[in-house]
Amino acid sequence: MKKSPLPLQNISVNADEEEKKKKIRGREALVKLLRWHFGHSDFRGKQLQAIQAVLSGGDCFCLMPTGGGKSMCYQIPALAAPAGIVVVVSPLIALMESQVMALKEKGIAAEFLSSTQTSHVKNKIHEDLNSGKPSTRLLYATPELIATPAFMSKLTKIHARGLLNLIAIDEAHCISTWGHDFRPSYRNLSSLRSHLPDVPILALTATAVPKVQKDVIQSLCLREPLVLKSSFNRPNIYYEVRYKDLLEDAYADLSSALKSSGDVCAIVYCLERTTCDGLSAHLSKDGISCAAYHAGLNNKLRSSILNDWMSSKIQVVVATVAFGMGIDRKDVRMVCHFNIPKSMEAFYQESGRAGRDQLSSRSLLYYGVDDHKRMEFILRNAESKKMQSSSSHNELSKRAISDFNEMVEYCEGAGCRRKKLLKSFGEQVPASLCNKSCDACRNPNLVAKYLKELVTTCAARQRNNFAGVLISSSTDMIDGEPFSEFWNHDEKASCSEEDISDSDDDVEVVKSLARSKMRKSGMNEKIQLLQRAEENYYQNKNNDKQVKKLDKNIISETLREASRERLTNALKQAKQRLGNINVEFETSASFFESECYKKYGKSGKTFYYSQVASTVRWISTATSTELMARLGNNTPFSPRNIATANDAGSTPSPLLEQIPHEPAVLELNSCISSRSSLAASPSQYGSPSTKLPEIPSFSEFVNSKRTKDSHPNPNASQSRSPKRPNKSLDKRIALQ
Repeated sequence: MKKSPLPLQNISVNADEEEKKKKIRGREALVKLLRWHFGHSDFRGKQLQAIQAVLSGGDCFCLMPTGGGKSMCYQIPALAAPAGIVVVVSPLIALMESQVMALKEKGIAAEFLSSTQTSHVKNKIHEDLNSGKPSTRLLYATPELIATPAFMSKLTKIHARGLLNLIAIDEAHCISTWGHDFRPSYRNLSSLRSHLPDVPILALTATAVPKVQKDVIQSLCLREPLVLKSSFNRPNIYYEVRYKDLLEDAYADLSSALKSSGDVCAIVYCLERTTCDGLSAHLSKDGISCAAYHAGLNNKLRSSILNDWMSSKIQVVVATVAFGMGIDRKDVRMVCHFNIPKSMEAFYQESGRAGRDQLSSRSLLYYGVDDHKRMEFILRNAESKKMQSSSSHNELSKRAISDFNEMVEYCEGAGCRRKKLLKSFGEQVPASLCNKSCDACRNPNLVAKYLKELVTTCAARQRNNFAGVLISSSTDMIDGEPFSEFWNHDEKASCSEEDISDSDDDVEVVKSLARSKMRKSGMNEKIQLLQRAEENYYQNKNNDKQVKKLDKNIISETLREASRERLTNALKQAKQRLGNINVEFETSASFFESECYKKYGKSGKTFYYSQVASTVRWISTATSTELMARLGNNTPFSPRNIATANDAGSTPSPLLEQIPHEPAVLELNSCISSRSSLAASPSQYGSPSTKLPEIPSFSEFVNSKRTKDSHPNPNASQSRSPKRPNKSLDKRIALQ
């Protein structure tokens, strides 16, 4: 049954107008409305103060934590007034749809205007607004629509008839360039005050540091607003960080965490759309009801996914960070971040979407060093682009990096996570406030152990990523001689100096290695040799590298390694999905990545990204027959198999057949075969007494390359196609 505002029969028609207003905004009358329409027994926090402030005609800035009931601050005023409408500015169409749907279910006349509606629906709403007494009590609109002259003119006419009671601006932090979620369209709202000078404005947000608060108030031209701030503490949320680098499989760990929580509502945030798609597919395979939600989907599909999640048809939404802003679902039990957020503000807002019903909930963040580096690169790249811009832009970039460092400290530092989170918003609280509601307080020794292991693991990964130069384990032995990745490169490979080091990351690797305490005998001497060689190398090449780094389309070896890792994960998931394939993951992933690089390496990052993503999608949907046909002859794809097949005169892999057999590519296959024979066991490929050549040192490798460059092979140019000089052969060989 449709509910209407409670009739206020106790208010005399002949009573003084001011007395009417006092009774309307009195606590007793407002609590009755709250109980009648929303079923709550009383107001929470600063709700009543905000409601009474705007009903008195004043401006108000309301800072409440997510789940604090901000929407009640403008919904109750809309019902308390005898007539008229409240305009609500909302940043997302999905948010407006969900709130309007929820209000209509409660019998409250609410509408929204957006580009997704049909002309018939919009015309019906406009007809109601043009009437003498509109039935609509709450009208939701986007900031883009508010700024149009036509809509502003309509608001002015409604106000002239005395029917515009309030303008509420939800997610008001979006107006501030200092905020974590700045939206240029919100800046247009500053004109509201000049067009509607005596209409009260209510600004609401859940996340705003002091500087953002001040900017919001100034940008909206609020007049002596009542500033209401609630504590940012969310005592019902348990905060936890898990470290990807210490987990065998982060996907499986997340799946297990969701399953162990039972059939509950959850949100999983990812940095990229492709991650959303891949993670959603993995969780679905594990029997978890979920769907991906991001801007790459069409509006109809996104709306359908949102409705399914809101109605509990879907348990988990795997989404980019845009999802959830203002979504009014109170029973979200878990919010997971599969990638590190860019700031504490963003993390607080997103994690705060859990437990809005005040029941126990959980925030789980998966921290990975690779994610850290990727986000830091994005932020620093943005900073470098703005170096030549205004000083204010430069200051914003530095602020973004500083905010991100706070987020890193939350993950990597010891101590109470709740205390760190509140401190970022200016709240100084004792650690005892947490009451063991974060992993660092509940299991301090275990977290300390994880952090120590993280440092050790990262140091080991850095050593391995540096091509295994002069560093090998006791198992990396062939005929009693240490096996180095430099020896894996055949003499014909002629790796360029770019392959040795093409970014500042490698300098950091060298420094980290030099600082590490090596347990192996003689390791310090090897590292010192490596460091000296690298420093000498950079003295000669540093200027060249700085110029090359300015090209944003350069596909670095770091990026290629990330792509290979992504393809490896896709192959592992395919193995889990299909079960009946025998694939050598890393080698197959390297060949897939090499294929992508060969096709789009010269076109730049965008095309390369797209090709890698397409390959991952194909792997995730391919049948075992298709996958094995692609890799060749239903056998594990590896250089050893290729070499054996070629030696026996058998048909080469279909994957190789797709590559034009130019002389350069034939040379590549020869390199693969040659490298395979080096890695094979003596009993299979040579006499046990055969002694491998000495492993070249770092400096010997660089010097030999320079010698080769200064004395080029006269036959080399003849073996190449005159139309397509093989500039990237070295890098392709390095991937095998």
